[in-house]
This record gives sequence, structure tokens and C-alpha cells, in this order.
Amino acid sequence: MSHIAVIGLWHQGIVGAACLAEAGHSVRAAGADESVLRGLRDGKAPIYEPGLDDLLTQELKSGRLTFPDSLETAVQGADVVLLMHDTPVDEKDQSDLTPLYSDMDRMIPSLDDGVVIYATAQVPVGTCDEIGARIRARRPDLKFGMAYSPENLRLGQAIERFKQPPLPVIGADEDWVFERVEALWSIHAVKWERVNLRTGEMVKHALNTFLATTITLGNELGNLCDEVGADGHRLTEVLRLEPRVGPKAMLFPGLGFAGGTLARDVQTLRGLGDGAQLETPLLDGLWASNEQQNSLVERKLNRLFGGSLKGRVVTILGLTYKPDTSTLRRSAAVAVAEALHSGGATVRATDPKADRTELGTHAWLAFSEDPYEAARDADAVVLMTPWKQYHDIDPARMASVMKGRGVLDTANLWKAESWIEQGFTYLDIGRGRRSG
Repeated sequence: MSHIAVIGLWHQGIVGAACLAEAGHSVRAAGADESVLRGLRDGKAPIYEPGLDDLLTQELKSGRLTFPDSLETAVQGADVVLLMHDTPVDEKDQSDLTPLYSDMDRMIPSLDDGVVIYATAQVPVGTCDEIGARIRARRPDLKFGMAYSPENLRLGQAIERFKQPPLPVIGADEDWVFERVEALWSIHAVKWERVNLRTGEMVKHALNTFLATTITLGNELGNLCDEVGADGHRLTEVLRLEPRVGPKAMLFPGLGFAGGTLARDVQTLRGLGDGAQLETPLLDGLWASNEQQNSLVERKLNRLFGGSLKGRVVTILGLTYKPDTSTLRRSAAVAVAEALHSGGATVRATDPKADRTELGTHAWLAFSEDPYEAARDADAVVLMTPWKQYHDIDPARMASVMKGRGVLDTANLWKAESWIEQGFTYLDIGRGRRSG
């Protein structure tokens, strides 16, 4: 059993703290405001993640998991300090490391000799070296190690992915550091790949940029298929049969990537190129294409409404970044709603789990708990987040409450025929339906 401090209590950190406690470690977790800490001590996470509240309650009762008031208390006596911050990004999707460095500076005087600082926060390459330099500047005699693993968080599947990470990589320059970090997961029998520290930091940048590239290719193929009357979804299904592409390739028409995660790493690599005066034309084109793709909803609705959104009422079904989450941060649905509002539309929305406190920051957005009420007198409905609850939306009931007959299914969730039979103009992405 190790004594572990988890610093950074949001999605990744809360899941990590609970899972490590369940694995038998003694875990002290800190790095949140008092209201969040109060909820966590009662077994209530500030975000929605299936199974998380039950796991928190279980580990709090076991005594293996505690939430002290201060960072200093959390790290005292720790064998490993995990930096699991949910690193914020700015409007240009560039990482803001201020919270991480601020917490690290506060903790340095309280670190014990022999501690391993293990970062899984999504940070630019070179961050671990900067942390090490800060420690050595203030504690030159302290023996410590640095390690990094790519963050494996997937919203809605966070617990299982933490226990069985699909990308089990540890970046460490020293043998003893690698061995200590690897031992944290011994109960799960995960085979870890070892790379050096900077390679570990680069892995996440490379992976997310690869995924972003496949998403962008699928989107551009879908757009072309819409123009020529081809089925982009069948096209990409067939392409995934090719072994060099693979069945799990994120290759399908839809909206651009959002949420800040993929965008952050694309921007990080572009920034590395700028700093080295190295051109990155593929990454630059990828970025421009994704920016354009995320305006697709507005373009399709403008075409449907004859060129203007002014005076139209549009209802958004699903506001969260993806199903089985509660966060609106960096959500494509929120960005679409803002664009429609700026274009003159009245925007309504509904979502089964969206954080109601975050909703309060969008005063212009009319929110209803019930999707049919949200769609009352609307000119068009746009499905953004494909929650399971929305599979069973009844087109006939929608037709009875709506003023207009426009529907845009960005997730390609529904059967077009069932809507068309009710007099709707049904739009989707990549199915070959060009006009509205």
C-alpha cells in the first residue's frame, strides 16, 4: 500500500482518488474550493459520472479516502503526489498552467524526501522539467522523482478506463521512479510501457492529434458526400473494413471535435512548431477545417430558412459535451447555441444532465426540462448530444407542438423516414441530403 496525494479535484482527480483508494492505497485528495470539498466528503461529486458517487461513498467509509482542507496536509508523508488537474484552456485552446504551478509552489515546502511527483494532467511537453526546476530551486537537497502518464479520462467511462487504461504509458527517466509508479496499479495487472519523461508528455499530444485528423477527414468526406448525393456513413463504414484503417477508427461524418481536449493538443503541437520555426502545414489545415466544420449547423439552418436566422426559434436537444456527462465546458452544443443566438435566432434547449449552475451563465438561453416543451412553437429542432433518452423522441408529437418543420440530426441518431412522414424537412450530416 502506498500513501498517495491526489491534487486537482475535478473529473480526472476525483475518479483517480476514488479508484486508487479502492485499489487499497491510502489517498488524501485536495485542490478544490470548500463547497466542492463538502460535497465530496458526503460522497457527492460535483460532476456526473456513472458509478462515481457510489465509489466515493464506499471508499470514504473504508477510511482509505479522505479530503483534507489544504494541499500541504495532503502531501505530507506521501510516497506519490499525483497532479491530476483539469488543465484549463483559453479561447484559443492553449493550456493555462497557472493553477498547476500555483498548487505546486504551495506544496514544495511540505514534500517528503523520496517523493515521486507523478503528473497525469494534460500539459504541454516540458512541463515536468519546469516542475522539477521549481522544486530544485527551493529544495536543492530534496530527493524526488518525476513521472508522467497520458491522461486516459473518457467522460461517461472514466472509472473503467482508469482501472484499465487503453494507453498504459509511464514516462520516467529513472528506474526507481518507474517501478514506484507501476506498483500503484499492481492490483489491476496492467502492463505498462516505459518511455522517457518528455516522450511520455508527447504521447498524448500525438494521440489526440491523430484522432483529430481522422475526425476531420471523416467530416470533410461527409460534406463532399452531401454535395454529390453519396452516403458518407456507409463510405466510412466500408473504409473501416480495411485493416490499415481499422474498425475503431474515428472516421465518420459529423461535427468537428470540441471539448478542448483534442483542440488543446493540436494547438500544443502547432505552438511547438512555431517555437522551433518549423512549418506544420498539416496541423494548420486540420485546425482551419475543424473551425469551419463547427459552423455547419448555422450554415444548414440558414439554407433551410432562406438565408437568415432572424426571428426564428430553434431548439437544441442536448447541451453537454457528450452523453453521460454534466459539463457544458467547451461543449460544441453551447458554441452552436451561441452562434444561432448571435445570428438572430431565439434559442431554447433541453438536456437531462446539464449542470444547472453552468446554465446560469447563459441568460439568453431558454431552458426546459422536457424536450417537447422546449420544442413548443419552434421553427426547427437540432439534435446535438445523442442522449439515450432522445432515441425515442416521437416525430408526430414533435409535429403537434412545433410551428415549423425543420429538424437537423447532427448525430445521425434517427431514421429520416419517420420524420419525413410527419412533414419535416430532415437534415443530417454526410447522408447525401444537400438541400433544406
